[in-house]
Amino acid sequence: MKFFPKALLLSILLSAVGSFAQQIPLVLGGVVETGYGVLNDDSRGTGITRITPFLGVWVQGWGYLRLGYGLYDYTETASSGEKVSVESRDLTTQLGVSLGGVGKPYLVGSFTRAKHLSNFGDATWNEWGVGLGATFQLSPAAAIVSEIEYRWIRKHYNAIEDATVSGTRLQMNLGFVVYVY
Repeated sequence: MKFFPKALLLSILLSAVGSFAQQIPLVLGGVVETGYGVLNDDSRGTGITRITPFLGVWVQGWGYLRLGYGLYDYTETASSGEKVSVESRDLTTQLGVSLGGVGKPYLVGSFTRAKHLSNFGDATWNEWGVGLGATFQLSPAAAIVSEIEYRWIRKHYNAIEDATVSGTRLQMNLGFVVYVY
């Protein structure tokens, strides 16, 4: 094969890959999840549930898929009065479907697998959520993310509180996303 056909084939392939990448940008970002109801430490009330950095694919006008992994540690006092260190690990998968194109609101569906690891015992549970969201473009490469969800916290045993926990939460997610083309 001569040089020109190889160069032409290579430029066609690079153009196709480049245009595909422009249509399906990778995103990096994070959200602060606040809520009213059953919180991440199994208490009830209002507060920050978790902070979740995420990576995903965002197709403008169609929707997105993002994966987040939050980890943090905290110390609390058990019902016996003893101090307990807790390691929290949360894996969140979220799917958003656009309701009319670029810049329009979108439907949100989410699933979180949460774990609290401590010397009193470990707790693992699932959370399911549905809601609405919107992005506010700051530039062609960045946006603010705002979402409201209704979350169902599945029944689980909390060894620290010595109680079985389940319930719901009204949750507001506010964050930032950067499109990585």
